[in-house]
Amino acid sequence: MRKRSYSELLQLDSFEDRYRYLKLSGEVGNPTFGYDRYFNQLFYHSSEWRRARNGIILRDNGCDLGIKDCEIHGRIYIHHINPITKADVENFSDNLFDPDNLICVTFNTHNAIHYGDERSLPQTPIARAPGDTCPWR
Repeated sequence: MRKRSYSELLQLDSFEDRYRYLKLSGEVGNPTFGYDRYFNQLFYHSSEWRRARNGIILRDNGCDLGIKDCEIHGRIYIHHINPITKADVENFSDNLFDPDNLICVTFNTHNAIHYGDERSLPQTPIARAPGDTCPWR
């Protein structure tokens, strides 16, 4: 799998293009950490992670996939663009905190990236016109 980056992601303008760039197409039930899941949760509660997380939220202005006007009005998740491994956590790898490997997302966007379910992504509103809902036209 080729290494992806935030700086490369920024070259894509649309939400859809950024989503496709990040999409991992994993499957529900395929473990990332398996029975060691508690291990990465210890990392996500560390002061180092909280500091890095806050910096990414500021950088992305709390916007989904860093897209202006896609403000997140709820819990903000920080997604590792290149998935982390147990070894990354054990060795406190630079991959964990590298801003070029982190992006703000919503819960639904995060799940869509990992599992490929685009139905939960935000939809672009349909442009309405006068009379377009008239049933006899």
